[in-house]
Amino acid sequence: MDIVETKAPVVVGIDGSATSFAAVSWAARESRLHGCSLRIVSALGAPTPYGDGIRLPHSYFADRDRAVHANLEEAAAIARTTDTASSITEITTDVLDGPARPALIEVSKSARMLVVGSRGLGQVTAVLAGSVATALASHANCPVVVIREQPGQSSGPSEVVVGVDGTEHSKPALDAAFAEASLRGARLVAVHTWSAFDLSTAFDDQLDLPWDEVEVAEQVVLAESLAGSAERYPDTEVARVVVRGSSADSLRTRAADADLLVVGTHGRGGFAGMLLGSTSAALLHTASCPLMIVRS
Repeated sequence: MDIVETKAPVVVGIDGSATSFAAVSWAARESRLHGCSLRIVSALGAPTPYGDGIRLPHSYFADRDRAVHANLEEAAAIARTTDTASSITEITTDVLDGPARPALIEVSKSARMLVVGSRGLGQVTAVLAGSVATALASHANCPVVVIREQPGQSSGPSEVVVGVDGTEHSKPALDAAFAEASLRGARLVAVHTWSAFDLSTAFDDQLDLPWDEVEVAEQVVLAESLAGSAERYPDTEVARVVVRGSSADSLRTRAADADLLVVGTHGRGGFAGMLLGSTSAALLHTASCPLMIVRS
């Protein structure tokens, strides 16, 4: 393993919003699972929210700095009071200069993963907002985990759900999902979807395709995709799910009570210049459980 894999911290970005503090709780538990440190960061934002040429009073910057440090102190207190805090190697806090998006993307270069809330406080006062989470999912140099709300305790068995499309694009997400399931002692649910519409448009509209045979072929695609990773994690229970329908809808429904949903940035319809595919983009805004997006 390289240095990033063995020494890098779990990093969580906060702005004082409820979802960012929920992200702190989740990140603290994740740090314990990985046996690594937790780094809590908050960005100062742009020098002025009103545009260039406006001279702001010193009190504005003093209040801003005071609020950022207060948020970090509260976040650190939350991390220390989680049920796993005693197992975290180290908890540190840092203030990042400048706007959140470039600052967090830079931090992601040395992070094991970057955890954020799905939305912030608002366009003017927020450091992290929906647009920031979207930008990180597209540009971060490590996996990004987006927390929509305080994750509840599932009444069923612990599960990690992963979307598998049968291409090389989904392999990093599949590897990450196996690792997360193994750390949790959870069952891995591998979901592979296929669309009759996509297949039928490649042929004559009147052609009656053998859909049963198509589904069997798609099950083979999923089995082949899982083979290598399953061998590396023999103790992880794997459930294979092949669904005919929408990828985003199927994954969102299957992962409603999951510990974690893992997806890649783009799949079968992706191309080299694509930053965020339709499935991962839809889940970024609608998934109810913690969502991990792993760039190809």
